[in-house]
Amino acid sequence: MNFFKKKGRSMAVLLMLSIILLGACSEEETPKDAENPQEQLAIINNYELSTRDLVIDKVEWIEESDTDRIKELGLDVEKDLPTGFVIYNEKNEESSMKLAEDAEFFLVNQENPSEPRTVDEKEFISYLLGVKGPYTITVDEDVVVKIEEKYMP
Repeated sequence: MNFFKKKGRSMAVLLMLSIILLGACSEEETPKDAENPQEQLAIINNYELSTRDLVIDKVEWIEESDTDRIKELGLDVEKDLPTGFVIYNEKNEESSMKLAEDAEFFLVNQENPSEPRTVDEKEFISYLLGVKGPYTITVDEDVVVKIEEKYMP
């Protein structure tokens, strides 16, 4: 009789383990939650073609309507925002970011600024030699996936 009690408990434990293992194996693997792509405004100081590293310096776009921020920074609208905006760089702090192989590049379309024009990487790099920014950089999982020149009126 003692044998059956021990065997019964062992069978119950085995049955429970089997259920747990089967449940774990049969569940669909849930995809890792991808981080939402983040946009940031930056000046591109350098691009290393061989390593695909962008050297950027984050900046802030401040318009006349950003009264709280203007006050916080002690800016003078007449002097510091004569065109209605200022590109504010609190700290000249460079950081390096990888550029995705399939990154997208957009430049201001001079004929219709509301519709940026798509360019390839080669054209963008040539353009970058003369115009450091600002650019809106889209980062997804620590990799730059999109660069769009910011229109400056």
